[in-house]
Amino acid sequence: MTACSYMTRGAMITLLLVCGNAPDNPAWATSLAAHPISQEATSKETPKDEVVKTYLATCRAKPVKQTECNTVQKEAIDILKEDLRTLGSSANPTYLPAIFTVSKSDEPDLRIAAADAVGMIGPPESAVEQLFSLVNDPVPDVRKAASQMLQHGKGETLDLLARRTGSSLQAGRTLETPPDAKKYGMPVVPDSTYLFFASDVTQGRLTYVTKKDMKDNLAFFKQKAKKGPLELGAFKELYGNALDDEQNAREQAQQEAMANILSQEPPTDPSKMDAYLKQMEQAQTAMATQATFMTEELYPPDVFASPKVYVLEERKIGQRNYPTKYVVLYEDQALKRPGVRLCWMTSSEQAIKSVQTPSMMEEAVEKQVPQENLDPVIKEKSKQERKKFQQEQSDLEKQLGF
Repeated sequence: MTACSYMTRGAMITLLLVCGNAPDNPAWATSLAAHPISQEATSKETPKDEVVKTYLATCRAKPVKQTECNTVQKEAIDILKEDLRTLGSSANPTYLPAIFTVSKSDEPDLRIAAADAVGMIGPPESAVEQLFSLVNDPVPDVRKAASQMLQHGKGETLDLLARRTGSSLQAGRTLETPPDAKKYGMPVVPDSTYLFFASDVTQGRLTYVTKKDMKDNLAFFKQKAKKGPLELGAFKELYGNALDDEQNAREQAQQEAMANILSQEPPTDPSKMDAYLKQMEQAQTAMATQATFMTEELYPPDVFASPKVYVLEERKIGQRNYPTKYVVLYEDQALKRPGVRLCWMTSSEQAIKSVQTPSMMEEAVEKQVPQENLDPVIKEKSKQERKKFQQEQSDLEKQLGF
């Protein structure tokens, strides 16, 4: 007896009906033919089937019968999740077409269960499109389940997809929507697909894959750019210190935010503890996200091929020029499509200047620039740093008894 013989044909068919697909789907028919359900299971309905039928007739009806739906929705979804676990535990790849159909459901719980079921069977390399749909789901918890699903796959294609999408750091069942890039003064290629797993406005990064090829994407941004196209290496050589300043400013802001949270005494009021822990979790997630984005900024060739960069806006802050808006164009080797990453500065000028001073001091030392050629502000900062070091050294000697 197969794993699927433990549920009725009605319950299994509802896995397709939930997504609005007809139960005579060819892939589904092939699956059932290869692993038939027991005669007993096909000859009668169970109370579970009735629950699911009611769910389909109320929650998926137009208009939705909300009152009836509220009483049956959770129970029906739990039944369908159980059915998906049964399919997954069979470890039988012939059930994958049916499971992928369910992965298109409007219910996040069913999409999560579908990702878990695919993971139990083993995601196939031939289903990159379906896997991409799960890892790029607009609900964070679905992306997290999909990320874990990919860990059970084998083959270079799946390894590359797992590297590209990374481990989901966000959590929650709230449906996310793509932000409006125009709000940040950034142009978007028409007919682009937003990548939830590779975007974060707090980091100043929005990422897309496009239907247009690389040549068309280059032409689209050429008319909007101040400089470019530049090879990635040339871009980093031109703005290396400026990019480091921006990264240091972001890190400093995150560290200060975390330090501020840690300096607070945990609330004694139990009703306020959840908010405190959520704030702590958000700060930790922000730091982890920033670390992930730092890694991605390296643009390894086996994932991004040979990126090109257009500088859309350049601004002088202090004594350096900064690419405050730029776009990185590349061939996404994992998704097999051209990619576009919109980047803009999120740090304030004050934050940039605060990290620029020590950066320029270090640069001056490296280049052995005479101190008299340094900006007066930098020279004064250098004196202060030396004085502070000398005082700390003196205090340490006193503590050691010298």
